[in-house]
Amino acid sequence: KINDDHNHPSEKETIEVRDFRENIKQRAINETTPIPRIYDEECAKAKLSDTTTVILPSGREMNSAINKARRASTPTIPTTQLFDIPEPFTKTLHDDDFLIVDKMITRRQRILLFASREQLKMLLGADTILMDGTFSTCPTQVDQNGRFRPT
Repeated sequence: KINDDHNHPSEKETIEVRDFRENIKQRAINETTPIPRIYDEECAKAKLSDTTTVILPSGREMNSAINKARRASTPTIPTTQLFDIPEPFTKTLHDDDFLIVDKMITRRQRILLFASREQLKMLLGADTILMDGTFSTCPTQVDQNGRFRPT
């Protein structure tokens, strides 16, 4: 609405922006899809008026609040080896298995192996496999993070 020099979005556009933000926030909380992808998908499927599109916050403007909402619903880093891995962290974005091995060796030793089916095919089909072990950046309860890379 425009009255003299006073210019602001109407109630309809404000509600559309609020609903758009809420859709992105809920998806970020309930999915592991990267936030920029969520934003792009919601933009593509939203049926917004031209006025609403103009006042819509950018992904960058929304990033901090959406990340904060996601972090609030993300489990804390465990302090022992005895913890359950929530299902969303055991699947790929296409709902394929991602947690391949979860084995307790002793009370203080546990092996977790994450890989998609495609990654395993690449690894097993490689002539040479490089291994990179990371010690200094591991959480205190982890002895080593390892990464295999086929060449």
